[in-house]
Amino acid sequence: MLSLIPRLFQRAPEPDTEARQWVRAVTLWTRRQPVWARPLGQAHLVLPIREHFPGQADTRHGMAQIVFDAVCHHAGFADGPFRLAQPDDLLDDPVPMGSWGHAPRPESIPIPYDPRLVGENEALIGHFAREIALRLLPTSEEPAPSQAGNEGHVAELLATQMGFGVMLANTAFHVRVGGCGSCSAPSAERQASLGRDDLVYALALFCHYQGIAPSRARTFLNKPLRPVFRQATRSLAQQARASA
Repeated sequence: MLSLIPRLFQRAPEPDTEARQWVRAVTLWTRRQPVWARPLGQAHLVLPIREHFPGQADTRHGMAQIVFDAVCHHAGFADGPFRLAQPDDLLDDPVPMGSWGHAPRPESIPIPYDPRLVGENEALIGHFAREIALRLLPTSEEPAPSQAGNEGHVAELLATQMGFGVMLANTAFHVRVGGCGSCSAPSAERQASLGRDDLVYALALFCHYQGIAPSRARTFLNKPLRPVFRQATRSLAQQARASA
């Protein structure tokens, strides 16, 4: 009989302590990089709402441009150097410019996208934030902990500290659009590296360090993620009280 009772008050699963330690180490690393001090210091919680992403367009590329411009604005790069690539200019090399520390800063860095993601707003926002962060990694003074081979993971943590954690966490399960299981129609995905629990913890860290009320982020998280976020924010608050 008890098995028939809905598990309305199911607790969040026990966290992966080792993974959380790495997420926190990389998060602290992002905040130590002088080149990112201004955009990360001014970062705010970006939400998938019209106030943060206003505007409409009549074409897919026009709509993608509106979303891209808003992402750049929220990330602190409204004046460049990033630009939206045309849909047929998809790039294979995610970091085409080399290390900015040893080469002139490029005037224009194209950010590719798949037009089939247009209409999936959170996935498109997460995609742009991740791609911008990926191209920022070579500007750091030192690589992140265990960065080699994990550049995508590190980029998503950097993008979370830029304010885009809600969208990244909500779409960390590889959003697929444009296809179906019974046909051979092409489909598109937002490329994702980290799991949802890791990104939720990174979002909790962002709110903690930026002094943002956790309830603001929790409201916009997908329901399955809220218990994990609640547990993470409580754990961080307890740690802060213990060290006070």
